[in-house]
Amino acid sequence: MAKKGSYIVDYFNNRGFFGLSLLVLVILSVIASGNFEVPQRGYGTLHNIADWISSSGDTSCFVAVLCNIVIGVLLVTLNIMYRYIKTYNCFVFASVFVLLQGMNPFLSTRFFAGTAMCLVVVIALFFLFDLYGKQQMASQGVFLIMALLSFFSIYHYVFLLLVPLFIVGFAYMRAINVRTVLATIFGLLTPYWIALGTGLESFSSFNAPELAQVWSNVPSYPAKSWAISIAIATTALTVLLTVGNFKTMLNYSVHVRAYNNFFVALSIFVLLMMLVDYNDFLLYLPLMNMCLAIQFGHWYVITRHETRQPVTMWLLVAMLTAYIVAMAIV
Repeated sequence: MAKKGSYIVDYFNNRGFFGLSLLVLVILSVIASGNFEVPQRGYGTLHNIADWISSSGDTSCFVAVLCNIVIGVLLVTLNIMYRYIKTYNCFVFASVFVLLQGMNPFLSTRFFAGTAMCLVVVIALFFLFDLYGKQQMASQGVFLIMALLSFFSIYHYVFLLLVPLFIVGFAYMRAINVRTVLATIFGLLTPYWIALGTGLESFSSFNAPELAQVWSNVPSYPAKSWAISIAIATTALTVLLTVGNFKTMLNYSVHVRAYNNFFVALSIFVLLMMLVDYNDFLLYLPLMNMCLAIQFGHWYVITRHETRQPVTMWLLVAMLTAYIVAMAIV
């Protein structure tokens, strides 16, 4: 006989609730579309990502929602392939991610560099995790990751900041050797070599980002204080869950610990960048939402169902309340 309330816990962690979460993301985004917009600052080496897709309008909203859905599906797929959470049959963390994105209209109604960065990081994780145990054959994966980050740095400086983080990831995957060092260098150079060497881009267009640009003030926008509060709450909850899960994660197998060590490093990176690049804190919030969702997934799997049910319910209520407050402010 199933324990009382266990069917609710099981429902939160199945495909049905994940599908419902995707639908809720779409609905919340459509309702809020047109009411939320934050100034976009591109600062790519050759282009501005804000010019890539219009910063306003239905197209931008559609691309943002589509990217968030794809990220959620990729997170589930990544876990099925590499089981960085204790069980591969885990959907609750992906549901939490898309709901976190949906309840924040700044992240779900406009395509911007933060959404692109989160998507690129998740795609790069497939190559990164595949490196484990392939020290002698890791150069191809390292090259692809570095080339991916280098290409997107053409549109926004933040992708270059991810390079040291992924080098740390290579160390976790035990993939540091002479070949991978060369693959890192060539991967970073190749997109620029192709773009500038073939004449697709002009050398005169090259513009290295300046610290003065990074720290310049962003004009005030509606619900900015609300967005700051959400960022603080998300970061605090991520730190709390990470600390709470850490002891349990130490008992995981070596390669699973390596995967999760990278997620911890990613959380630290995002936290530091939100503090340093504070004017563009929204840029890093999708990644922090992803880190929070993954830590919640760990917590959900290792915690007794009597605790999981009320905490998950309260989290859902908190997200809905935050969305309603945002809509009321604007």
